[in-house]
Amino acid sequence: MSLKTKLTIVVALLVGTVVILVVTSSLTGPQAGRVTAGFTAEFIERPDGYRGLMEAYDFQFAADPMQMDPGLMYKACADGAVDVICAFATDGRIAAYDLFTLEDDKKYFPPYYAAPVVRSETLARYPKLEEILNRLTGKLDDATMRELNLQVDREKNPRKATAVAREFLVSSGLIPTDAKPGDGSEGTIRIGGKDFTEQSILGEIMAILIECSSNIKVERKLYLGGTMICFNALKSGDLDVYAEYTGTGLVSILQRDAIPDPDKAYLGVKEDFKDKWNLVWLDPFGFNNTYTLTMRHKQAQKLDIRTFSDLAQYVRSEE
Repeated sequence: MSLKTKLTIVVALLVGTVVILVVTSSLTGPQAGRVTAGFTAEFIERPDGYRGLMEAYDFQFAADPMQMDPGLMYKACADGAVDVICAFATDGRIAAYDLFTLEDDKKYFPPYYAAPVVRSETLARYPKLEEILNRLTGKLDDATMRELNLQVDREKNPRKATAVAREFLVSSGLIPTDAKPGDGSEGTIRIGGKDFTEQSILGEIMAILIECSSNIKVERKLYLGGTMICFNALKSGDLDVYAEYTGTGLVSILQRDAIPDPDKAYLGVKEDFKDKWNLVWLDPFGFNNTYTLTMRHKQAQKLDIRTFSDLAQYVRSEE
């Protein structure tokens, strides 16, 4: 099998001038036409990401996965730039781009239920904060979160995370239509978020609910980066609150083995975060944004790939 490919690489800015190099090469033999992957930097590095996945399913892509921005992965997969991506289960772009989610048949990925994580000192300073945030308990199921994400990420008429968050709070009866922020006289807290859409929506939902239910002022520090940036900022006091996921808390932060049972996973992170760092997990929002592997529908059908095991077997057969 052979395949000719043309790679266009935009290198960088050099003294104010954009330098574009076009490299053309022909690939022939066993490397040609193989399944390619595009993953986020965090997924490539984290222990419950690509490294652990390779061990669990006993396979490795012929070429190292491309490091991709989470906002670009879905379109890259749909356009055929890569074949497999590390998607998020609650991302509305899976349906929007007609992508196919593979079944994690060995249950490798743990449950990733999201919940607010708060500094104990912040809860002591603002006693009403826990009650306010726990009004969100169970209010966001998978379908709801997927729809909110899609409203922000869709290519046609995308909406701002702030507008989507406020509309959700009003429609859920959590704030009145004409709700306005308080006067800020009680003090200021800082809410953070990782660098992807869902985190910005959750950050805005928490911020707007707090502002419209109290006189606490909220400073937003969204799109900060990956897990450890937000977690370390919370520990140091640069943040007061951010939304974290139980699987991430267990495996990436606590360096513990994954726990498949969602209730046990939640209790595990809740207890350990309090004991180790005096950080408090409040009640979960209700949805499970687990990692998935996603392909184009037509390609998955053509290659008869429905599960992670199917993908692993296909990749091994290419060797």
